[in-house]
Amino acid sequence: MWLSPVQARVLPVARRTRVAQAVIERCAAPACRADQDVADEPLASRIRKAKLEKIPYVLVVGDDDVAAKTVGVNERGARTPIVAWALDAFVARVVDDVATMR
Repeated sequence: MWLSPVQARVLPVARRTRVAQAVIERCAAPACRADQDVADEPLASRIRKAKLEKIPYVLVVGDDDVAAKTVGVNERGARTPIVAWALDAFVARVVDDVATMR
C-alpha cells in the first residue's frame, strides 16, 4: 500500500483548491504523499477514477468538513466510506500505518 506513488487523493466537493491544499499540507507533514483532483467531472466520477487507480485513501472535502476539520474517507477495499472522520485522527492513522510498514 505504501509503495503507491500517492497514498491519499483529496477531492474537493466544490472547486476550492485552497481547501484541498490545506488538507494535502496536513497529510504531507507526516510523510504521506497526497495530491488533489479538481477536474470538471462530477464527484462520483472522480471517486471512481481514484479507486480504479488503486489510491489507498480517497478524501472528500466539503464546506461542512472544512468548518468541522473533518474529511470523508473512502479507504481502498472498504465497502462504505467513513463520513466526517476528524482530520487529525486520519493523519494519526496514516502515521501509524507508515510506522508499521517500515
